[in-house]
Amino acid sequence: MASESNPPTATASPIKVAIIEDQRNIRESLSFLVDGTEGFSCTGSYPSMEEALDKIPAVMPDVVLSDIGLPGINGIEGVKILKARYPNLVILMLTVYEDDERIFDAMCAGASGYLLKKTPPARLLESLKEAVTGGAPVSPEVARRATSLFSAIPPP
Repeated sequence: MASESNPPTATASPIKVAIIEDQRNIRESLSFLVDGTEGFSCTGSYPSMEEALDKIPAVMPDVVLSDIGLPGINGIEGVKILKARYPNLVILMLTVYEDDERIFDAMCAGASGYLLKKTPPARLLESLKEAVTGGAPVSPEVARRATSLFSAIPPP
């Protein structure tokens, strides 16, 4: 059994990741990255939230990596549905959007983190680990926007 002084070994269960991304090349690249990295396993990659909502229950992941700009049900609405069905499911947004409204809406919907698609692969994998261990990973640009947003609000 792993402890803080004894990190998990290769025999530890991999982190199971589901990917929801409508752009095929990005979806396939993320699947390849996850499946090709020791300690991770891709349980499914879906081009739409509707397909993910249908198939995720059969292969429950530890963490979902979801785009926001999806056809049909967008990623933020999808987070609301997933969190209502599976309150303990960890969901990270992976998107190109850096605007305050989407960041705020995603976090209010139940996202555990918010990453930009330009996040380097190694940092993306670290963020997946961080999220499943209780962290809330965000891209530096998003953190900067969030701190600016909160600093503009006067204290009560």
